[in-house]
Amino acid sequence: MARISERRVAQVAISVLFLALVRALSEYYRLEYTRGSGLTLAEVAPFITGALMAALGAWAAVIAFFVEKHRLATWIVGATIGGMLVYKVVVIGGLP
Repeated sequence: MARISERRVAQVAISVLFLALVRALSEYYRLEYTRGSGLTLAEVAPFITGALMAALGAWAAVIAFFVEKHRLATWIVGATIGGMLVYKVVVIGGLP
């Protein structure tokens, strides 16, 4: 059986983190659709913070990947997604 390289795992992990970033940014449109014109910045702000966490994590993981620290890039992605989950539970509310 072929072994998956650390490089490939890092690539997939970074792709997953970018999807988490897109998901966090798209939450604005879901809220706008459900709340309409009554949507306030206070309702959107927690999701902007989550998107910023994902963006900074993706930046750090990509930098680690570029300097060929593939295992570090994967760990950064894991820590970022873990941090985003903790942030969601604590600030936004429980898991769906």
